[in-house]
Amino acid sequence: MELHSPDAVHSCILRAADQSEAIGWFNTLHSALALLTASALHEASRFIPDLRHIGWFLRKPRPESQVSSSESSEDAERWQAVFAAVTDSELRFYESAPWSGESWKTPAEGYALIATRLVGSARRQDNPEFSIRCATVEGVVTHQLRAETHRDLAVWAKTLVNGSHASAVTQREFVCRCTWKGRPTQLVIHYENGFTLLESGTGSRTLWRHSFDQLRHSSDDGKRMLFLDFGGSGEESEVELDVEVCPKPIVFILHNFLSAKLHRLGLYA
Repeated sequence: MELHSPDAVHSCILRAADQSEAIGWFNTLHSALALLTASALHEASRFIPDLRHIGWFLRKPRPESQVSSSESSEDAERWQAVFAAVTDSELRFYESAPWSGESWKTPAEGYALIATRLVGSARRQDNPEFSIRCATVEGVVTHQLRAETHRDLAVWAKTLVNGSHASAVTQREFVCRCTWKGRPTQLVIHYENGFTLLESGTGSRTLWRHSFDQLRHSSDDGKRMLFLDFGGSGEESEVELDVEVCPKPIVFILHNFLSAKLHRLGLYA
């Protein structure tokens, strides 16, 4: 077993006489640390009132982060400890456990929950793992994470899924600038009302509307084009929108709107 200090500076390795003793020590330490984490969450809520969950992960380094030519292949593949926190609107990663109100407010990485999706989990006996995808204006960032126990994995998965749904319900509406058939427009995606395309400028004339149940397919080119297929045969049935930036956040927000609506009905996406 390895124990790491909250500042990620110190660590120690514990070796037991046999597997049974190791499991006993692990369970005891894990239970004690869970109580301390709950206490730390309560304390940290003074600085971030909407803080919902905190804890440690092991994260597999992303290929784009492996930039040092001096690293061995073994070092590049080594899972790294990362401290994570979930608020009402964000998933945050810290290089170490925050020690002050200011450090809680300055994560190393932050991703909007409404544009974050849990895409899979592996219930392996020894390594409970799952992956999340976070849409940003630069594209999709994938994090492969490992929890200490299957119970920890389940809690994190539930926290992230419920958080993304709650964020969708709270935000209710997403508006972005785009171009349709060469015309400057605004796309409005509303949690209840579906899709509305407005003409830019004074008056904002409505060009078309579609409900969520009319949507047959959505896709994008990963660069700036968003494609929406509403079925039918009219010019408004197969829509191509130039959103000027990476369309991935729009697609992820759309999917979380739909997923939240399904969960509200007692169904699962």
